Amino acid sequence: MINVIIVAIVIVAFAFAGRRAIQVFSGKRDCCGGGACDTGAKRRQRPADLSEKNYPYQADLSITGMHCENCANKVAGALESAGGAWADVDFRHGSAHVFAKQPLDQQAMRAAVRRAGYRVAG
Repeated sequence: MINVIIVAIVIVAFAFAGRRAIQVFSGKRDCCGGGACDTGAKRRQRPADLSEKNYPYQADLSITGMHCENCANKVAGALESAGGAWADVDFRHGSAHVFAKQPLDQQAMRAAVRRAGYRVAG
């Protein structure tokens, strides 16, 4: 009898996991569950000035591990957290274009992306 109960629980768990996977891969749900990639994520604070001409320093990064818009927002927020910069992140292409008013520190950007849970390729 106990074996039947355990098998039933396993089947139910697989059914829920399969349903979730189908929703994610079909685009009906994002991989992170909506809102933010994790419950501790801060709301992204973009600078008021988004005119590219006011940001003489720019960098392009190739980022792996992003699967949805929430992932891109988390990476952008991490890159923007130092202040004086903003990032245009595209999860579909795995890229980030960072605009800054001060010279950019490549190591600091890589560290910020890594702390957000992603990796800079190359």
